Amino acid sequence: MTLHVIEAGLRSTIQDAGRTGHLRSAIPAAGPADGVAFEAAQRLVGNDPGDAAVEIVGLPFRFTLDAPRLVAVTGRDVRLRTRGSIPAWTAAFVRAGEDVTVEGGERSRFSYLAVSGGIAVEPVLGSRATYLPAAIGPLPRALAPGDALPLGPARRGADGAGHAALRSDDSEILVLRGPHADRIAGADALLRGRPYRVSERSDRMGVRLEGPALDAGGTEILSIGVLPGAVQVPHGGEPIVLLADGQTTGGYPVVASVVAVDLGRVAQAVPGEALSFYEVDRAAALEALRVVRRWLERL
Repeated sequence: MTLHVIEAGLRSTIQDAGRTGHLRSAIPAAGPADGVAFEAAQRLVGNDPGDAAVEIVGLPFRFTLDAPRLVAVTGRDVRLRTRGSIPAWTAAFVRAGEDVTVEGGERSRFSYLAVSGGIAVEPVLGSRATYLPAAIGPLPRALAPGDALPLGPARRGADGAGHAALRSDDSEILVLRGPHADRIAGADALLRGRPYRVSERSDRMGVRLEGPALDAGGTEILSIGVLPGAVQVPHGGEPIVLLADGQTTGGYPVVASVVAVDLGRVAQAVPGEALSFYEVDRAAALEALRVVRRWLERL
């Protein structure tokens, strides 16, 4: 059972939930930039959340299957084009040999294509995730036309078609106060909703923000471990929100940390889009996580 790539978009990769246990070797988890959209796509087609799917950057992405399967695409401003137009966040049954295109619009950033059974490539270092900067993964490069991706056994058939989910867009991002916020001038304004715009220099390593510069007063810190969601303040004062491919250590002060369930919203923001960050406590961050987990588990 195989997915055949006809058009591969600008930069599409195989991703699963991420590679764990290798941070001490400076290997990031990788995985999806938008974990919530990724897991929703998997659940819509009956897969386990940790199965592998395709993350697409730069649409269109076109493919065929050599066996009938349930498919779903999630993301912003995306849809499936086959016998007709099928909206995102909806499971659809695709017949063998059917020509299918994932289409998008101006607000498309990271899209996720899940197929029932998952992409069944062999794990590398315990994961099927692709980390392009170090060429790590079962297919350690971006997908290309002509690639044939093996599929696992289907777990849901045509009876699952039409099942849908809905995720709201929200530019208000919840964050926890960072360990160095008290020494950064302008930190409180950022933590209370001062808007910043997404820079064109953003990628899977991090989202660069443009706006009022933060001032760490020349503060230098010893390199510390950092994770996706950390909001670093480099020289120049424009914050960077680390994403799935972000480095594992860093010497820039950390002003905040984006809560896990909102990190995908940051990743999905297109250049020029405004984001506002609001400080919450640990209890509120955990409750936001519980709300999203309950929603995903109902899919």
